[in-house]
Amino acid sequence: MSSINTNSSLFKEFIQNAVTSPSPKVQKNFMEVMGSIVQIFKKICEDEKLIIDLEYKGKDYWKKAKDFKSCFVDGGVYSNFLSSSAPFAIRAKSFIIKPNEFGKNREKFEDTVGYFGDLYDPNNNIYDLSEDPYEDNQLLTKKKDAARITFEMAAVVKHVFNKQNFKYCFLHGPLQTPIMPFSGPEFPLFKKNVVKTLVPFFKLNDENDLDRHFINIYLNSNKYIQKAKFPIYGIVERTGSTIYLRNILIRAVKKGVLAEHDYDKTVSLIKRYKINDGNLFELILKNSQALKPIEVEKQIPSKAWGDWQNAMDSFPKVFVGYVKTNKNQSPIRIESLNYPKKLIEDYEYILACSKLLPSYGFPVGLDIVDKAARIPSWLGRTAKGYYLKYYLKIALDGNDKNTITSALKSISHGGRSWQKRPKAGKVSK
Repeated sequence: MSSINTNSSLFKEFIQNAVTSPSPKVQKNFMEVMGSIVQIFKKICEDEKLIIDLEYKGKDYWKKAKDFKSCFVDGGVYSNFLSSSAPFAIRAKSFIIKPNEFGKNREKFEDTVGYFGDLYDPNNNIYDLSEDPYEDNQLLTKKKDAARITFEMAAVVKHVFNKQNFKYCFLHGPLQTPIMPFSGPEFPLFKKNVVKTLVPFFKLNDENDLDRHFINIYLNSNKYIQKAKFPIYGIVERTGSTIYLRNILIRAVKKGVLAEHDYDKTVSLIKRYKINDGNLFELILKNSQALKPIEVEKQIPSKAWGDWQNAMDSFPKVFVGYVKTNKNQSPIRIESLNYPKKLIEDYEYILACSKLLPSYGFPVGLDIVDKAARIPSWLGRTAKGYYLKYYLKIALDGNDKNTITSALKSISHGGRSWQKRPKAGKVSK
C-alpha cells in the first residue's frame, strides 16, 4: 500500500520516487515487456512480409514527380459555447500544387466549403434544432465534431464530383472515423440545404428524414470517394491507435502462428502498458521503411447499434499502413478505402513530401493547408469579445439585475481567477 505524507514537499516526493524504488523496477519491467512485444511483432511482420523498403532520392525524385498534380485537404473550426449562444465557424480548404508549373498556376488555395452561424439559432444552423434546449446543449460538442468531419469529407467529395485530374489527394486525418458516438436517437439531422451543398451527388429521399443524418451522409461520402479515379489517402500524424497491432495478431492466430492464450496475454500487455501502433513500430521500422496496408474494420460491431446496424455494416473496410519518414519520429498512419494499386510509388511520394522540411516527417502540403484552414486565434478572441458585448447590451436593455450580473461575469472571466488571488505570504487585513 502506498504511503501518504501530509506535510512533505510534492516536488521532493516526486523526485525521490523517480530515483528510488519502485520506479526503476517499474521502468525496467516496462522495457523488458516492450522488448518482448517488439520481438513478437517483428517476427510476425517479417513472416508476413509486411515490412517494405522505400527509396528516397532527394531532389532527384522531384525530377520524376514534377508533373504530379496533388491536392491536400484540411479543415478549421472556431467554436465558443457561451451561456447565451454557440457561435460556430468551420471551413475546409484545399491546397493544390503542380511543381512544374510557374506563377499562379503552380499552387493555389481553394475555400471548398464554409459556414458561419450559431448552433442555438434555428434560422442560421446546419442542424434541425431539438425541442429540448437542455438536451441540445449536451450535444454541442458532438455536433461540432460531426460538422468538422462532414465538411472535411465534403471537400474531398467535391474534388471527385468535379472530376478533378489529380495524381493524389490527401486528407489531414483519418478517412473514416468510428461513428458510434453519433448513433443516439437524440442526435439531430442536417438541414436539407446543407446536405445538398455539402454532398451534391447525394439524392435525398423526402420520405425518409434519416437520409439527412450524419451517419448516412458520412457512409455515402465514404462510398462515393471510394470510386474516385485518383488515389485518396488520409494521413494521421500522431496515433494512439492499436488497430494495426490487433489485426495482425488476429491474422497470426487464424494462421496458427500464434496460440490463442499467447494472443490474450499479448493483448493484455498492450492494454496494461498502453502500447500503440506508433510507439511500437517506431522500434521496429527503420528510416524510410513502411508497413504494407492491411484491411481493418473501423466500425466495431455492437449490440448498441440498434437501427443503425445495416448502415454501419455497409461502411467500406479501411486499409491501414505506416511509413517511418525519419529516425527521430513515430511512423505516420496512412489510410485508404482501396488497396493501393501502386503501393511503392504512392508511399514513396508520401515519403518525399515528408522530407521536404528538415526533421519534420509529415507531408509538407498538409502542414501548409493546416495553417491556411485554421481559423486564427485572434479572430476567435475578437468574435468572442463582440458576442460578450452584445450579450451585455441585451442584458442592459432588459434591465434585469441578475442577467446583467451574469453578463458582467462572462466578460470579466467569472468571479475567481488567478489574477485575483492573494500573493503568496501576504494576508489581507
